[in-house]
Amino acid sequence: MEIQRKAYSTLLDWKNSSDSSKAIIIKGARRVGKSYLAEAFARREYKSYILIDFSSPMPGTMNIFRKYGNKAMVDEFLNQLSVLYGTTLYPGNSCIIFDEIQFAPKAREFIKHLVANGKYDYIETGSLISIKKNASGILIPSEEDEMFMHPLTFEEFLHFLGKDVIYDAISDAYVHRKPLGNLLKPANEMLRLYMIVGGMPQPVLKYAESQNYDTVEKEKRRIIKLYREDIAKYAESYVAEASAIFNMIPSQLSHHDKKIKFSALIRGKRADDFSDALFWIGDSMVGNLCYALEQPEHFDGFYIDSSRLKCYMADTGLLLTLAAGESKYLSSSLYKSFVSGKLSVNKGMMTENYVSSVIRANGHPLRFYETYAEANGNNKKYEIDFLIRKDNRTIPIEVKSGNTSVHSSIDFFRKKYGRSTSKGIILTKGDYRETDEYIYVPLVMADFVM
Repeated sequence: MEIQRKAYSTLLDWKNSSDSSKAIIIKGARRVGKSYLAEAFARREYKSYILIDFSSPMPGTMNIFRKYGNKAMVDEFLNQLSVLYGTTLYPGNSCIIFDEIQFAPKAREFIKHLVANGKYDYIETGSLISIKKNASGILIPSEEDEMFMHPLTFEEFLHFLGKDVIYDAISDAYVHRKPLGNLLKPANEMLRLYMIVGGMPQPVLKYAESQNYDTVEKEKRRIIKLYREDIAKYAESYVAEASAIFNMIPSQLSHHDKKIKFSALIRGKRADDFSDALFWIGDSMVGNLCYALEQPEHFDGFYIDSSRLKCYMADTGLLLTLAAGESKYLSSSLYKSFVSGKLSVNKGMMTENYVSSVIRANGHPLRFYETYAEANGNNKKYEIDFLIRKDNRTIPIEVKSGNTSVHSSIDFFRKKYGRSTSKGIILTKGDYRETDEYIYVPLVMADFVM
């Protein structure tokens, strides 16, 4: 069984573009499918390819890099590589994959000279590649194009499970701006399944093979264990802080105010003490950081309040497993409620986390807005769950779990920033409808409006 990824078309555009460098690096969390995608692409789109896995390289590989990995000996380097791997390389029609490049920083630096040689294309894959110990002492090649790989989207999930009819109905309804009608319920059921299984390829494959949640949970627990091991191995002097942020994601998101409360993570620690740990969480793409915007008309760094932020899990399926207590998930009331459908698919941290992953998969940074203003003699808090920027306009997005006719925060926001904003988007468990001020969008359509 093979999962079709939209990222494949991104690679194809890179390969066929005359303007792009002939080296591209695929960045993404561990186990998100980078290596699989790179090899599948090279196998189909080139006459030959060599895959160098730097996590366990073929004996002799690193010796070739040491002896011939310099500007003066690029051709001999390629000859040696061809012989060692028993693969004929064809100028203009071969690809060399540098897999898990974070384990060989000097090999990444050598990309500059390989690209200048001009004979072949190069695909790199990497996780944690900006962490200090993985980038120390090397010159990051400017010749690299880059792409980011995220967990499977809801669309990819539907296609893989053969639910194209549901996807086509969702697409058609959005294109024609019409309700889903009777198809809304089965579409929501598939979305709930997607949030249980998640978008990491191995759990998705396990579900397709077995239709069994236990095998899915075992696979997700392996991934979470791997992430914890990575923190212990790579987080250096801030292991405790990174571990605290990672482990506390579910409890932070379960609160109405989902911002990270640093004082609750480690007693005596302040926000500044977590800066390296937050960088690790973001760079590893294990979590998605969402920052407050002080002036929503602008999205650059000058208007970001780095002391106010939320941290979402990159994959909603992993969030459910982490929240349910991993090995004790069968006794978790949250897990039981979500699986049985008693917990609304449009309620709480799961839904908001899902929306955050949709926004990131569509290439937007995560931003939110909050302020206090007087209302009826009281100091009232107004908060917009997410903001995105499209066509030089800010779009406020609110995730509703209750009455969609009451949205005081987004009303306040549009009144204050109406000149620079587009219609507000309200993601809801209900069906599609549109007014002069708002677009009410069912969650299953979230990917189309981003």
